[in-house]
Amino acid sequence: MGLDMYLYEKETHEIAYWRKANAIHGWIINRTNAIDDCTPINLYKQDIIDLRDTCIKVIEANTQDAAEEFLPPMAGFFFGGGVDDWYWENIKETAEKLTSIIDQSADDVTFEYRASW
Repeated sequence: MGLDMYLYEKETHEIAYWRKANAIHGWIINRTNAIDDCTPINLYKQDIIDLRDTCIKVIEANTQDAAEEFLPPMAGFFFGGGVDDWYWENIKETAEKLTSIIDQSADDVTFEYRASW
């Protein structure tokens, strides 16, 4: 049991999946001012671009300080750990996934993010 997270192209199909990537989850919750209660959250292409760019900024800085400033891990029983090897792997994979999604999606696409724990 843990934090499972999904990104769907609105009303079509799953396009990304994360497992315990709590920093990504936190970024989305903070970006949208959503209530963190496992309900779907609408995202737009610009949100996806901004999240990808934030991941790249953290990767390029390659410091714990940058990680904690721009993509801080969230605390929580199901949410995984802090800035560790899993964190860095999740950030790198997210940047890659989102770059592909950005390249393949229309400008007016709407996404739906869902988390489950």
